[in-house]
Amino acid sequence: MSKVKLFIILSILVGMLAVPLSAQDATEITFMRFFGECSDEFGDNADLAEAYGECGIIQTLANAYNAEQDAVQVNTVVVDWPGVTELNANLAAGTPPDIMVLHGNRIPNYASRGLLTPLGDVLEAAGIDANDLTDSARGFVEWNGEIYGIPLDLHGHIWHINLELWDQAGLLSDDGSPMIPTGMEEFMAAAEQFKEATGLPFTGMWTDGLSRNWMSFVYQQGSSIENEEGLPNINTEEGLNALNFMLELRDAEQITDNTDYAAAQEIFLNCESGSHINGTWVVNFYDEQVADPEGCLSNYYVANFPTIFDQPAAWANSHSWIIPQGLDPDPAQLEATLSFLKFLNDNNIEWARTGHTAVNQSVVSSDAYQSLAHRDEYADFVPTAVIQPRSNWNTAFENVMDEELQAAFIGDKTPEQALADAQARLEDFAFFGQ
Repeated sequence: MSKVKLFIILSILVGMLAVPLSAQDATEITFMRFFGECSDEFGDNADLAEAYGECGIIQTLANAYNAEQDAVQVNTVVVDWPGVTELNANLAAGTPPDIMVLHGNRIPNYASRGLLTPLGDVLEAAGIDANDLTDSARGFVEWNGEIYGIPLDLHGHIWHINLELWDQAGLLSDDGSPMIPTGMEEFMAAAEQFKEATGLPFTGMWTDGLSRNWMSFVYQQGSSIENEEGLPNINTEEGLNALNFMLELRDAEQITDNTDYAAAQEIFLNCESGSHINGTWVVNFYDEQVADPEGCLSNYYVANFPTIFDQPAAWANSHSWIIPQGLDPDPAQLEATLSFLKFLNDNNIEWARTGHTAVNQSVVSSDAYQSLAHRDEYADFVPTAVIQPRSNWNTAFENVMDEELQAAFIGDKTPEQALADAQARLEDFAFFGQ
């Protein structure tokens, strides 16, 4: 035997001895998720008390699971939001992940094709109580009477406020709380007062995500983006009212215009706007910025999404865990995956620290959940949340609407033409794109 071959064999044997037998025998499951890449900061962290933000908490949950047992090992694969391109590619190649996070409104699109594993008959044996789920959360993971996942949260758009800047504009009450405007007239008056005092735009919103705010304003008028037949309902009087209000804010330079998500957020964190419309997912992250002595944001409040029209309403969705192992999964692989799913569900309070709403009744009613930072400030989010419809055409809603609304914002189309084109495109998808 040559010295080279002997060296290779000895190297392999040494490597095997360095790995505990239990780890060698561990069942590996592939965990596909978005929420960003944060391996530099949280790649080895297994202490949930040290984790913050969506990426930090979800990475630490996987690390903590791997650290506490040897029978199953989770391999995390990070993909771009919303993950469907990578999921579709893996499904087509016959290599789907064992477990993945998917927005709840997309579940019917995959369940109807037999691509997701039905879980109604296996959750109880795995120690997961589906009856503990809130009604709104459970609705996201059901299709045709079957459960196809476990929800991670209910999330949506809320209003993040820089109290220091609002104080400069005289928009705080004697107790230091913000004087939240209600209705279009009050909102525009507060915006004008703020801009006159500070020279800054009143609020921020990213223009490659306008569809969610537009949808909220439509529902505030008692309308819907879906008609009684489950088809697109975009080109309406209420839709035009919503878009015209957003354009009025643009014309008055009261919103941060033509900015993507990262830029709009940076403007708020640099104290260059008085407030910022963003999701529940950044509450914990913004609190960490407040705690940073070198940061600009020092006094932070979270309010419900602004009510401009007749009734409160805010866009909402759900992150949900799905198991895309098909209708006839390998029993051992499914059992291992359910073990990780149980761990994630048992730690729902940790994910709720991001700012998202918990999905288990036992968590929602707990003192630990009720005492989370800012939770009381946007307590009305859940009763006013408007769930994004789960019709198959709705998987194209945000992409189509964002394109058409941006066209109106930059002046390439009139508001009327933008909505008419969005209606036509979504109808095409509803009838031919499924």
